[in-house]
Amino acid sequence: PAASPSPAATDATTVTTSIPANAAKVNANAAIPKPATGTTKKHPTIVNRYVFSYTNQKVYEWEQSLEEVTIYIDAPMQQLPKQHTASYIIVNILTDRLQVGLKGGDRHFIDEKTFDKVKVKESSWYLDCDEGVITIVLAKCFRGQTWEGVLCGHTTLVDGNSGGAVDASSGRGGIQESIDPITKQEMQKTLMLERFQEENPGFDFRDAEFNGQVPDPRTFMGGVGYNH
Repeated sequence: PAASPSPAATDATTVTTSIPANAAKVNANAAIPKPATGTTKKHPTIVNRYVFSYTNQKVYEWEQSLEEVTIYIDAPMQQLPKQHTASYIIVNILTDRLQVGLKGGDRHFIDEKTFDKVKVKESSWYLDCDEGVITIVLAKCFRGQTWEGVLCGHTTLVDGNSGGAVDASSGRGGIQESIDPITKQEMQKTLMLERFQEENPGFDFRDAEFNGQVPDPRTFMGGVGYNH
């Protein structure tokens, strides 16, 4: 697959009003939507992967480990040249913001603050031309942290309300990602089992279950190690 290194972080960033979009399906020149509620659900076939949808349309798929958050975005292959395809895609991974777009476009498809801080130098992205998928790997700044969504505009809703989220840095409306408490517990369980397996390599925790609430994988029992 064609690859491109992650660009260096910069403090000077042009903030544009983001539109929730899969480039293959959403017109980048469409009207900017008002704040609305998106949903995160389990992937129907891939274990520990989730699908974020907005107005019943998939925006991206994502999954996480103790170290990383990985995002999968369908690329608009029909709009891109067949040679040097990745060079026509813009992916800016900043310390606290993710931007995705096409060269020559008047705005990014995604331009949002990330759920939390990212290690830019350890993050990367690449385009799989055969599958038509942009894969973005964000290295978590805080190892073991449970990300409840990829982007900061995705506000957790546990009571079903759907008021508009606002990006505090710009005052603009965002998209709310509705994650129920059960889904959050499942995410934490995945990370806890990964941590147990890492700390106890001689045991198999694949079918382990928790009695009661799953603890925070980052802080449980003195906190997750950083020497692995």
